[in-house]
Amino acid sequence: MDKDLYSILGVPETATLAEIKKAYRRLAKKYHPDANPGNKEAEERFKEISEASEILGDEKKRSQYDALRKSGFRTPEGQPFEPGEGFGGLDEILSSLFGGMSFGGEAPRGPAQRRAPVVGIRVPFVTACLGGAVSTRVDVPSSCSTCGGAGGVGQEKCSACGGTGQKTTRRGGFATMHTCPKCGGTGVTYRSTCSTCSGSGKVSHSESLSFSLPPGTDDGTVLRIGRTDGSSLAVRISVEPDRFLRREGGDIVCSIDISAPQAVLGTSLMLRTLEGRVRLRIPAGTQPGSILRLPGRGVPSRSGRGDQLVTVGVTIPTNLSTEEREAWEHIGKVQGKGKAK
Repeated sequence: MDKDLYSILGVPETATLAEIKKAYRRLAKKYHPDANPGNKEAEERFKEISEASEILGDEKKRSQYDALRKSGFRTPEGQPFEPGEGFGGLDEILSSLFGGMSFGGEAPRGPAQRRAPVVGIRVPFVTACLGGAVSTRVDVPSSCSTCGGAGGVGQEKCSACGGTGQKTTRRGGFATMHTCPKCGGTGVTYRSTCSTCSGSGKVSHSESLSFSLPPGTDDGTVLRIGRTDGSSLAVRISVEPDRFLRREGGDIVCSIDISAPQAVLGTSLMLRTLEGRVRLRIPAGTQPGSILRLPGRGVPSRSGRGDQLVTVGVTIPTNLSTEEREAWEHIGKVQGKGKAK
């Protein structure tokens, strides 16, 4: 494994949970697929960021990863680390940790602790906030039965690393070990590529998936979902952004614009919330940038429910008609023209 999760998030290994979350939010906003339509590189970067945050943001998984990292990405027996089912890269580490892999502890036992394939799904913003039933189809990865997940036939010891899976680079008096680029750290190569999986070692099949999403699910959350055969999937949630509503912790925030007369005289309007439209009263004399609060219209949680915060902007008219200009001039005369104190 040649990727460091701390480097991906741009934080030191001593980073606190708050620092990790802050780094994730900053990078996720920059590389989110919706902010980079059609950019495959940004999409892959977003996946790495999400999975790095999922591991480092969980004390148990972070401890396991730190042990793996400290060992030079080798198992307790000294063998190169071989991740479980997944799409590759960080997904494989995540899948292995979800499968109960431990270092220096007990070996995983029983079918419930087998390594779970990782799949990604997108859910609507409102569903993620309020929770609810999700039904979709996903492409589930699994080992290729033709080559047993090897990706090729005719196994041979890797000639580049001598079967160790590691290469040593020497500079001056220092030696650095890194994953062998020829065999990818497995220590073996193959005479020919498997035609069934094109050398990936994995195939996928479409599968129906139905489960209940908990209220307040964050973007990048990974849930373990049971399957009909008794196994499970690790499902990574991608929350679709909403054009009007945004989430800040347990609160929902949005912005509206009203006219100058409405701000001065007050008004009411219908406002969209997570659970439909409600009437919002705008008090007379509302100033630009004022924040109005709708209690209990935010995200549900065990500790209660957040609010919806509405930032009010005031639109200043331009290109006035003769009648409008006269009306504003009359108001100006009534109020006085900025008397000096």
